[in-house]
Amino acid sequence: MGVLIDWISQPKTRGGKLLVAMPGVGDVGKLAIDAVNSELDSEPIARIIHPSLPPLAKLDENGLLKPPHILLSRIEIDGHEVFTLTGDAQPMTPEGQHEMAIAILDLFEEGEVIVLAGMSAQAERKEVFCVTSSAEYRIELEGNGVDVRRDEPESGVIGMAALITALGPIKNVKSSCNIATTIGNSADPVAAQMLLETIRKWWSLPLPVPIDATERLAAKLREMHPGKPDDLVSEMTESPNSIYM
Repeated sequence: MGVLIDWISQPKTRGGKLLVAMPGVGDVGKLAIDAVNSELDSEPIARIIHPSLPPLAKLDENGLLKPPHILLSRIEIDGHEVFTLTGDAQPMTPEGQHEMAIAILDLFEEGEVIVLAGMSAQAERKEVFCVTSSAEYRIELEGNGVDVRRDEPESGVIGMAALITALGPIKNVKSSCNIATTIGNSADPVAAQMLLETIRKWWSLPLPVPIDATERLAAKLREMHPGKPDDLVSEMTESPNSIYM
């Protein structure tokens, strides 16, 4: 069994723009996407299900048990349709992550996928930068004022952040991974806000998300996971200069 897509509604996604983030270092990307979904009243579109997701089913707002999934949603920004994708976890196997990344890229063929993530760094370093997998797209991004790096992260990118970004050109998708630095050992709403503000500037996407929105989401995250949040990177690499979406 591979990827199962449980459509709630089925809009046209081909050629669309997608913002993606999963739990990771400082939960930077996830906090950003959750804040966007909350502030802009996102509409759930589909639940993307895979057997290698953690086998934890949770109750929804109606008290019904929902399967483990990653949620595809739709938001409207100044009359333009934009999609978001996030979840509480990503597949736990490389094969599962690969299959889910391919399924996501297939949905957005000829479109653009913007991955949001965090990278562990010293506290004094506060930066946002971008990496991509296509020389042509890199030239386009640099022409739009995007800070596209060629030399970092030195240890590369892992997880679905890596696969969605790296496989994008193969599936005819413009894909980039946009990275905010963070200490990385707890939820970091400040880095999430910095990332959102940068995405808004680079892609001319008005994302009216105040800092208190990410703070509220960070507080909710701490309530769901009391104590020091696990650093998901440490489970997969010992290098402090790598990222995990």
